[in-house]
Amino acid sequence: MRHLIAVALIATTALPALAETRKQRETRCAAQSEIVAQAIEMRQKRKSEAKTKEAILETLDASLAPSVPILVGYVYTLNRKDLKQDIPGAFKTQCSEFKQ
Repeated sequence: MRHLIAVALIATTALPALAETRKQRETRCAAQSEIVAQAIEMRQKRKSEAKTKEAILETLDASLAPSVPILVGYVYTLNRKDLKQDIPGAFKTQCSEFKQ
């Protein structure tokens, strides 16, 4: 979980979020947690990290593109057994509660 907190901090600072409202943050965190979920799904299918980044970037809004390498990279550092936990849910919770 320490890694998840670090990723949440990095991901939230990777995007311009200084004047972000609570609703905007919730929307961004939901979108980023979906990136995490997609990365987990592709990793479970044994796709490479590079192919995962590429596939996610093809379907993503450009404003979220800076967070893809960080989030996908994080997922690929996890042990495969950890992928069964609710990582996207934990990420969304921690991201939403982050205060600047």
